[in-house]
Amino acid sequence: MAAGSQAAAQPRTVDGTAIDPDAELVVALADDTTNMDPRIGMGSIRSNYIRQVFESLVDVDAQGRPAPGLALAWKPVGELTWEFALRRGVTFHDGEPFNADTVLFNLDRFFRRNLDKWGLKDVLAATQFEKTYPFVSRWERVDDYTVRIHTSEPAPTLWDFIGREPMVPKAYTVKNGVEGLNDRPVGTGPWKMVEWKRKTSMLFERNDAYWGTPPLFRKMRFQTIPEGAARIAALRAGQVGLIEGVPPFHAPALGQDSRLKVASSPQKLSCRLYLNGRPKDKFDSGGKDGLFVDQRVRLALNLAVNRDAIIKKIFNGYALANASPVASVSYGYAAQEPYPYDPARARALLAEAGFRDTNPLTLQLLFPAKHYGQSFDEMTPAVVEMLKDVGVQVTLKPVDFATLLQTGTKGTLPPNGGFTACRTGNNLDADDYLRDWAAIALINWVPYPPELMTLYTATRREVDAQKRLRLLADLQRQVRDWAPVVALYQEVKVYAHSARVLRFTPLPELNMDFRGVAVKK
Repeated sequence: MAAGSQAAAQPRTVDGTAIDPDAELVVALADDTTNMDPRIGMGSIRSNYIRQVFESLVDVDAQGRPAPGLALAWKPVGELTWEFALRRGVTFHDGEPFNADTVLFNLDRFFRRNLDKWGLKDVLAATQFEKTYPFVSRWERVDDYTVRIHTSEPAPTLWDFIGREPMVPKAYTVKNGVEGLNDRPVGTGPWKMVEWKRKTSMLFERNDAYWGTPPLFRKMRFQTIPEGAARIAALRAGQVGLIEGVPPFHAPALGQDSRLKVASSPQKLSCRLYLNGRPKDKFDSGGKDGLFVDQRVRLALNLAVNRDAIIKKIFNGYALANASPVASVSYGYAAQEPYPYDPARARALLAEAGFRDTNPLTLQLLFPAKHYGQSFDEMTPAVVEMLKDVGVQVTLKPVDFATLLQTGTKGTLPPNGGFTACRTGNNLDADDYLRDWAAIALINWVPYPPELMTLYTATRREVDAQKRLRLLADLQRQVRDWAPVVALYQEVKVYAHSARVLRFTPLPELNMDFRGVAVKK
């Protein structure tokens, strides 16, 4: 009855404009997702799919600030305990109730505990919680709608790194396994996934029993269109209603078309060149340390890149040159001195490190072609040419994103290997980026030295907000100088949509939010 009444109550107008509550909106994305199980990983493409179906304890508003989601409130109760008050009356798409037992089950999955008890397979996760957050000790159910999480040390950001992880259903996952969860996802979100044609499209239907602000149209299809020009052509022809990853030099012309609208927003998408600086016992190396352990070499490569030219000539200004390891839209971000473009200094640093014409530095560079939609594929070869200009011998190898994930997760990058990729953040705090070099994981190829690890640990334990902000700023400055990666740019995401699509607002997050969006009749 509740679902039926909500469906019947769908508004017919928005801001005085007649809308079509039975419309289907087709959205063109650069790539399909590789998974729908959030535990496997939430990347810039995958989050767009996953967050339509699944929700987190902590939601985000249009300005990127924390907002109640599946939890109504969260607070510390003592130095070593956090408490989450859960939303009542929420059900998953199959009718399973959301409650404290759901949260405890998800925490077991996050930290790889009790998997045998639940009869579940482990999955290769981009963030290994038991290694990244080892101080989270236990969790308990206070009542049906209250959960407490205990730690062995103060954890001021626990509400963020646990609160922003999507929640999956307990009974459904136990019954169907992780394969069922991945292929036929069931969440609490505003959209139900009803069809998935891999590499082609995913079809959603509105969840009429949704607890929050529902979408104002009935169906939505995510269509995979890898090429930017093809996405634009589909939009102009009316085959799709919204596109992401607009090639930046096309944005002005699209904005002049009265049938279309262009929107943009800085994103938590920091694109980088990752270099193998791991010791030989931390990856499948054939007995060799990573070639990029020397800080001088990594700094030289940073000085070899002309970011201003890349932003102007490739991104038409729709990117930021951010020298901090933290995205500018994250809490605790502190702006850092830009890396200058100084090829002469880059050559001198390489020579100091022993790489001269007679012994040139070599780099085997992987990049995920046709995955990051907004001029990423044009950017990577441009960076390669800049590195060649300072004497680096680069071999560029395009791979599909699944291959890159497998290489990073299994640790099979060669000693002189590297890859370009965009680091995204599902959390709101700077810690989500600064933890990158604290534990060996998918993207950690240059682990923190002891002094930086000590400073990082201090940022994680400090409960005084102002003191913690100062520590975060100090750590960002030191990471900038230490140069674990070659910082390239932070994306400003560009969208274009039909003028019939109403109330679409891009978020500073990884995903698009269609709650409250409508289609003009």
